[in-house]
Amino acid sequence: MSAPEKPVAAAAKDPYYDLAERIYIGLSARVYSVFGEQKKPDPKALATFSFKLADAFEEAFRETPREKARIEALNKASVKMDQVDLSSMFAATTPPKK
Repeated sequence: MSAPEKPVAAAAKDPYYDLAERIYIGLSARVYSVFGEQKKPDPKALATFSFKLADAFEEAFRETPREKARIEALNKASVKMDQVDLSSMFAATTPPKK
């Protein structure tokens, strides 16, 4: 008897890729479902356009007041190592007396 195979967990998807993929699916469904003599765009060009739209969406998202406030709070909470003075920790200490 062999042990039952465990399902392999799917790798975590990049949210940027996922957004571009959803945009591509939506665009291609609209563009390629229309019948007629109109020239259809190259699928690769449509994919490139989808990534450009995803970039624009993410850039606009970072400019929203809620996201700006979140980023500002993260920046305030972070420790900037170049501004921390650690010299007192490395100061010469006197050796213990015997």
